[in-house]
Amino acid sequence: MSYDEDLLYIEDANNRKLYYRFTPAPFFSNFAPLLVVLHDEGKAEANHFEYKMWNILTPLDNFEYANNGTCWLGEEDDFFVKDLLQKLIKQFAEKLECEDHIYLYGNSMGGYGAILHGILCKANAVYAESPCIILQEKHDTISKEYDLSHFLNLIDSFPIFYLCSHDNHLEDEIVYFVETCKKFDIKVHPDFCPKSGDDENHTLKKVLDMFEHVTS
Repeated sequence: MSYDEDLLYIEDANNRKLYYRFTPAPFFSNFAPLLVVLHDEGKAEANHFEYKMWNILTPLDNFEYANNGTCWLGEEDDFFVKDLLQKLIKQFAEKLECEDHIYLYGNSMGGYGAILHGILCKANAVYAESPCIILQEKHDTISKEYDLSHFLNLIDSFPIFYLCSHDNHLEDEIVYFVETCKKFDIKVHPDFCPKSGDDENHTLKKVLDMFEHVTS
C-alpha cells in the first residue's frame, strides 16, 4: 500500500508501523486542544482536516485483511495497534502541553475506537457515531476490550460521551452502553446527531463547535 509523503509513523519493537497525519492549529494560540479522528473500517485513509485553534491527529489503522483495520486494537488478540495509538496520543499531548484537553471522534468501528481510546487516555469528551460497543465475534474471549461497558466503573474518571446512531442493528448495544454509563454516573448524551448532511467535514465542524461550547 502506498502512502502520501506527508504521512508520518510510529513504530513498535516488531517494526509494525502506525501511520498518521498531524495538522497543527492554523491560527496561533498559546493553547490548542488535541482532536484524534479515527476512520471507519475499510476506509484506511488519514484524511486532512484543519479547523480553527485545534490540533488534529488522524492515525491510520491499515492492518488486518485487505487493510480493513482492526477496530483500533490489533490482530489475533495482540493489541499492538491500541498500544501504538495510546503512545502516539500521549506523545502529542505532552508535546502540545494539552494532556487535560484531548478529544476523540469516530464512527462505526472508528466510534468503537474513539470510545475505547477516549477512556484509556482520559479524554475530555468523545463523539461516536453508530459505534460498535460489543465485538460480536469475540464473545468467547475474556478480554474486556470486546465489550466497552466493561471499562466503566465508579472509581475512574471518564470522558463525556456524545453518541449518535444511524444504524438500527446497533441500537440495543448503544442503549446497553448508555444504561451502564448512567449506572456509574458517567455523563452521556445518547442522541447528539448534528444536522450537517453527509459531508464528514461538516459533521466534524459541528462536533468541534459543540466541544468548544462545552469547554468554555
